[in-house]
Amino acid sequence: MKIKPNTIVATCGLGTLLLLSTAYPSDTYDSAIPGLTQTSDREVRPDNTEESTIVSSGLKLAIPQQESRKVERSISLVEPQDTLRGLKGVMILVEDIDTDVENYGLTKSLLKKEVESRLREADIPVLTREEAFKTPGKPYLYLTLTTHNTGIELYSFAVQIQFNQDVCMIREPSIRASGTTWIANVVGIVGARNLPAITEDVNDLTDKFIHDYLAANRQ
Repeated sequence: MKIKPNTIVATCGLGTLLLLSTAYPSDTYDSAIPGLTQTSDREVRPDNTEESTIVSSGLKLAIPQQESRKVERSISLVEPQDTLRGLKGVMILVEDIDTDVENYGLTKSLLKKEVESRLREADIPVLTREEAFKTPGKPYLYLTLTTHNTGIELYSFAVQIQFNQDVCMIREPSIRASGTTWIANVVGIVGARNLPAITEDVNDLTDKFIHDYLAANRQ
C-alpha cells in the first residue's frame, strides 16, 4: 500500500463472520429491500492476540490489542473468504459523500468507477441492479466513506467495504435476511487538497476482496 505525503493510515484486519442486518438503500433501490444503515467500524477477532499497524512516513509501530475473550464453540465459524465461494458477480453500491469532500475531487462516481474497474480487471463480473436482484443471494459490495473536517486543512477519514448477501437463520432456514459476510476497512488523516489520494486506500481494500474472491473460487 502506497502512503501519500501528509497521510497517516491505520489498517484493521478482517473479522471472522459478521452477520449484520443490512440491505439496499431505499432512496436509490427497490423498496422491497429496506435502506442500508451505516454501522460503526467493528472487528471480530479470532481467539488470540492480533496487532494493528500504524503507518506514518514509512515508520511502523506495532500496537498490541487487548486479548479477546475466549469463547468455547461446538463448531468452527466459516472463514470470511469462504462465503465468497460460488459467487458469480457483485453489484457495487457507494454511499453518498459530503459535498465539501466532493468539491476537492473525491466523488461518489469516482470511487464507484475505481472499484468496478478493479473488479473487471480481475475478471469478477460487475452486476447491474437488475442482474443482482436476479442472482441468488442478491450479492453486492457496499462502500462507505466517512470524513471529518478538522478545520486546519486536514480531514480524518474512514473507508469501509463490506460484502452483503442473503443468508439463512440456522434455527429457521426459511427466514432469510441480507447480512455482511466479509468486511475490510481503513482509517487515517489526509490533507484537504490530497483527499483524492483516498482512492488508493479504496483500491487496497478492493484488492483484499479480489484476493479472497480468487482464493475462494480457485479451480
